[in-house]
Amino acid sequence: MNKPTFDLLSFRPIRSDALMRYNSLNQSEPLRINLYLLGTITLLLYPLWSESVTGDVPTTIPIIGSITLGIGSGFLFNRERTRRSNQLYRMEKELNAENLQVKVPVNTSIMSSRPTARLADLKSKRRIVAIRGNKQQLSKVWDDLCVLRRRLVQSQTLVVLVPTDSSKKEDWGCNKNQIGDALWLAEPLTVEGEGGWINYFSELLDNSDGSNSKSNELAWFALNFKGRSIASGLGEIPRVIELMGQQLLPMELLDDTDEAEIPVDVPEAKDILECQKKFYSVLTSSSDANDMKPVFSTSQAEEVNEVINGGGRIDGWDKCLEPDARPAGMKIASSDVYLANELIAYSTCVEFPSNAGIDGATLLAIQRWGRETETDDWKLELHQTIPWSVGSRAGGTLRCDCRGCVALARGQEKRTFGGLIG
Repeated sequence: MNKPTFDLLSFRPIRSDALMRYNSLNQSEPLRINLYLLGTITLLLYPLWSESVTGDVPTTIPIIGSITLGIGSGFLFNRERTRRSNQLYRMEKELNAENLQVKVPVNTSIMSSRPTARLADLKSKRRIVAIRGNKQQLSKVWDDLCVLRRRLVQSQTLVVLVPTDSSKKEDWGCNKNQIGDALWLAEPLTVEGEGGWINYFSELLDNSDGSNSKSNELAWFALNFKGRSIASGLGEIPRVIELMGQQLLPMELLDDTDEAEIPVDVPEAKDILECQKKFYSVLTSSSDANDMKPVFSTSQAEEVNEVINGGGRIDGWDKCLEPDARPAGMKIASSDVYLANELIAYSTCVEFPSNAGIDGATLLAIQRWGRETETDDWKLELHQTIPWSVGSRAGGTLRCDCRGCVALARGQEKRTFGGLIG
């Protein structure tokens, strides 16, 4: 299926499976392209066939009209043909990812060596998030991934970090005591050279003239269980929590009896979990906004300011804790903690609203905690939630700081040909 077939409209060999996918998704476009081509030929040759059929030479005005319409039809033909070629080119890029290889993470208590696999072998088994960058760029996204490590496993997602400078996870800030076996982190094989990860990213970012002006920027893409692209980005690190809510949903119904996971050799973890419990106690049972003041830091979160500066509305804690507004009766479970450094920590959990019903409409929550010195108490800087349940994509996300909460709704999706960068 992946053998090339010469395509007359693109005038180059194209993978057969890319042609099949295009034809199945765009059944009317080939007909429209052929009609434009037929119209172009017919209109431009009007003087010849008119004379041969009727025996009369057409006058100047009909000739000018037919040539003008023929040129217009030719323009439409070339436009649609170019769009089709771009779609096929990007579909081929997407399909070429199946040949990339990784070392699959395993439970070290069961297996001592990590098996290798092509991405094609992981179809229907794992989702893939691949991120390319240098040491500095990967360090910025590393903490976000580690914070959501448990959720990545629950969504059966493998993350592949592709360094462009031969850096390793120890250079990005890896703490093995906190991430354990890292069953969400796959190691790329054949990073450089022909058929390698860096070459593949370069192909994604290539311009039509073969140049690559964005070779130094961070780039990423995500694949679903079928190996098809579901998201991608360039220049900015992925917003992992929003990606989780949109594309990396849990694969099984979550249980409100799921116990907390406390990282080994992280004494601060228990303190942070206690702070998390205190926050939810106030959130679900108090109607006094003053009860939130001891929980939160006085600093304003940039993530909340982003929404306010964009025209969003913030509801103060006095409104959020009103009896009809606060999530009374909500339970949390599956808590965990990640210590980024001695002054910044994160906790996550799954929220189970009391009105979730049999469908189990759950939410994924992340809290960022900070302190001035190592002897100070932990204070909540940012609380963010996003709907996260089986088969239900999030319609928005909630961000809260010391001032209150803002809601950020999902915008209209921008679809690209093949779904990948470029």
